[in-house]
Amino acid sequence: MRNVVALVAVIFLAGLLPAPAFSLVAPPAESGGGSNDEGSRGNRFLTLFNRAGSEEDEPEEDEVEEDDPRSFTMPTVVAPLSSHGHLTGYAYVQIRVRVAAGHNLWDVRDDAHYALDAAVRAAYRTPVSNEEGTGLDNDRAVEVWLAALGEHYGASAIERIEIRQADTRLFRR
Repeated sequence: MRNVVALVAVIFLAGLLPAPAFSLVAPPAESGGGSNDEGSRGNRFLTLFNRAGSEEDEPEEDEVEEDDPRSFTMPTVVAPLSSHGHLTGYAYVQIRVRVAAGHNLWDVRDDAHYALDAAVRAAYRTPVSNEEGTGLDNDRAVEVWLAALGEHYGASAIERIEIRQADTRLFRR
């Protein structure tokens, strides 16, 4: 019985106490007090980015192809560049692969590391550089890599591939 009386007294007395001191403190004058007035200042940062080659400059066709649910970008393929049997440099190439209808995109993506190995080995077997060895022969490279991916996944699994970027690093003489 004493405990019940004590509990009632604590509840009654707690209601008479003033509000906690931190709830009575006003916000700093510079913060605007949480209001959205135009003249208020606060801890806000404005960060602007200037991206070269922004999305506004690209044609809409690239955006549609980028959103293609049957396509994915493979990891970067490193292909040797050569002229007359001599190594002149390397090309770092990003390949976009479109999976044919009737094949599971996720199964193809899960094996992308094996396909990357097949593409790199094909580039070493069959030259994909131009005659001078200064750059990538895009048509030849697409043909070689399409054949390599066809061997790996099956002849009908890949509808097409396209080269998205090719960064060439030549050796100095």
